[in-house]
Amino acid sequence: MIVADKPAESWTDEDATGFEIKLSDIARRFKNLEALQKEVAAKGEGFEARRITVTRPDGKETHGIVWSDRESQGKIEALVEEILQKPILRDNPQLQQAFVAKLTERVLAATSPENIPQMQRKRETLKPEADQISVN
Repeated sequence: MIVADKPAESWTDEDATGFEIKLSDIARRFKNLEALQKEVAAKGEGFEARRITVTRPDGKETHGIVWSDRESQGKIEALVEEILQKPILRDNPQLQQAFVAKLTERVLAATSPENIPQMQRKRETLKPEADQISVN
């Protein structure tokens, strides 16, 4: 009754379908929160965590738990504000969202366990070139 907002005896077929959808959403949220809480408990005090998932059109998901220590949050906030004030993003929520999705996908894919061996091989093959590049 809590999920469907009315007693099961009075449900229509639409109510039953709506119940299944709402229940699966609640279950998904609970699993995500449970995973986040487990990670937070293991990490300890002084950090904030976010669970981020990006689902691509092909159904593939990239997800991860992102940690931020409280000391870095001011710097991160300033960087976010600086990026959002770029002319291409300023006052354009659709491009801001597209930017966030692409950035999230790229960063989480780069740190996902299945991609780390590929990245290490790529770095090893590029290492001679990288040694020649200087950054100012």
